[in-house]
Amino acid sequence: MVAISAKASIALTLAALARPAAAEVVSVDELTSFTKDSCTTIIVGKDATGDGGPLTSHTNDCAACDFRLSKVPAKSVDASAARPVYRYRAEYPRYVGDDKGATYAAPLADYYPWRHGKGDFKPMGAVTYGEDRLNAFVDGAYGMMNEHDLAIGESTCGARITALPASEGGQALMDARELTLIALERCATAGCAVRLMGDLAVEHGFYGADATAGEAGEALTVVDREEAWVFHVLADDTGASAVWVARRVPDDHVAVVANQFVITSLEPEGEGKDWLASKNIQDVAVRAGLWDGKGAFNFLKIYGLSHKALSPYATRRQWRIFDLAAPSRRFSGETDEWGSDYPFSVKVEGSLDAPKVMSILRDHYEGTEYDMTRGIASGPHGDPARWDMAGTEKVDYANPTDVISNDEAMSGKFERAISIFRCSYSFVSQSYGVDGFKENKPATLWVAQYAPHAANYVPLWVASDVVPKELATGSLHDVDHDSMYWPAALVGNWAGRLYDVAYPIVQRTIDAVAADVREKAREALSRSAKASTEEEKALILGTASNASAALAHQAWWTLFWDLAATVKDGQRVDDRHAEKLAPTKVFYPRRWLDEIGYFPIAGHATWSTFEPNGADLVAYFASFVLGGCLAALALARRASKRAAPSENGVYGAVPVNGDLGH
Repeated sequence: MVAISAKASIALTLAALARPAAAEVVSVDELTSFTKDSCTTIIVGKDATGDGGPLTSHTNDCAACDFRLSKVPAKSVDASAARPVYRYRAEYPRYVGDDKGATYAAPLADYYPWRHGKGDFKPMGAVTYGEDRLNAFVDGAYGMMNEHDLAIGESTCGARITALPASEGGQALMDARELTLIALERCATAGCAVRLMGDLAVEHGFYGADATAGEAGEALTVVDREEAWVFHVLADDTGASAVWVARRVPDDHVAVVANQFVITSLEPEGEGKDWLASKNIQDVAVRAGLWDGKGAFNFLKIYGLSHKALSPYATRRQWRIFDLAAPSRRFSGETDEWGSDYPFSVKVEGSLDAPKVMSILRDHYEGTEYDMTRGIASGPHGDPARWDMAGTEKVDYANPTDVISNDEAMSGKFERAISIFRCSYSFVSQSYGVDGFKENKPATLWVAQYAPHAANYVPLWVASDVVPKELATGSLHDVDHDSMYWPAALVGNWAGRLYDVAYPIVQRTIDAVAADVREKAREALSRSAKASTEEEKALILGTASNASAALAHQAWWTLFWDLAATVKDGQRVDDRHAEKLAPTKVFYPRRWLDEIGYFPIAGHATWSTFEPNGADLVAYFASFVLGGCLAALALARRASKRAAPSENGVYGAVPVNGDLGH
């Protein structure tokens, strides 16, 4: 529990004062839906991974995001010079310019005349670089990992205070993307990154991914070679500063953020060691009327946004990951809107290494009561996709009565999986700890594009000169045959229609490619550790990364075409090399046929076991008699109006003036 300061007590009297338009305190009842971009991040302490170092992860679940990655090279700068700050942009192109790596400097597809210095690519402010040398790192929607094995995952969170960026009339300069980029540029440790991001947000103001309460806050999961931290940040009530808190994940624990803050109480004795926070953490809560200064200080309940009926969207993922990591704890999937039954982190039973986290990121709650591949919502063949809730006024359905409003759409809910169709990319970092660093073994960044359940992870290393071309090209505007994203997206969409039939084929490809690329990674790390120069090391790692990406890219295009030929039109071709094809008809599973009332009468499983009652017999007899009468009438009419053959004795086209009958 945090004691209230004298300043906060005085500030209580100011809670009713008007705030600038650039910031807004929202009601607990204002969130009626989740926004379209809602990510998952899992973070694991160093003793729980089995690799010697901690790991973090991120599914960038974004419907319209630029999925390309870029290697940002290290560079020397004047520490006091101005570093431009840009408005957050998710869509392609994320950035246009030659100062963030080859990906962003490459020519753009000719969809729109994007230009550096125009629109979103015009700086809305600046900070100083702060260091004479900026670290190399891999960049995506957010900064991912730098040359010091510092890695950062992300998940947007609902928050009670929103603010506008400077580009839209507000005062805030910092969003999660800029915070991660600057932290990776300057820092080598998680502690440095957490403090720096917090200080920047407080000094320059913070705004969320959009202006709504649903994405007003951010959670970042930060790891280095030893420590793992969860960081939360949101705007303050002036719109010109921020509130933040960070908690360390115990070395043998796992924590997860799924679009809701998870840091709650802050024990005074743990300050500095177990948690860190901005100095204004109490004052802003009082000033904004979110806390009376008397009760326990619970960051989640004070600054977080209650999701009420929609809370399982966040808490179910938290439950699933904890249940897989610590099954003996027997956590329930049902909890309150805050996930109060779940701790900040749980002790991992066994180990939770990078491959296991990749497997969790592919999860749809299979085998549980929330299994998204079962039930009528998954269709006849277990499709786990649940499309984003939205009004359908613009869809142009053939039947106008099928249209629903946005309010109607938001009144219901589906389960939300960990692996979701609108994921642009995901990653899992793999650190080998301090001992690995001493052995010249750099952390590996495992990256997949599109939804994890329909993609393979390939290894990247910051030491490489560039990221593989397959991960650095393409957009959502058009199918790009050179891109890693597109074959995975096509496989995911094709497999969804007959998921229970097709996914075993997909899984075999995932397993086969994973075995190959992991072996390539092991060999590359072993060889690079013996390299005599940094250039040789970069060449070895870059070559392995390029080879792994090329292998996966080819495998997934091959898989798509194989699936197209093997699983289609309600059948599966088991042997495409047979003399004569003998497709297996997949039809529909009994559970679904029962659900839709396929069988003739309730209680009668098949036609062969149907036993008619007296009423049935009367109805059948009447139908038989009526049918006979109609048939006799039709024959009589046909005889009286029979068409004569043509003059040449050959039947052919009926003349336009011929007798067509009735």
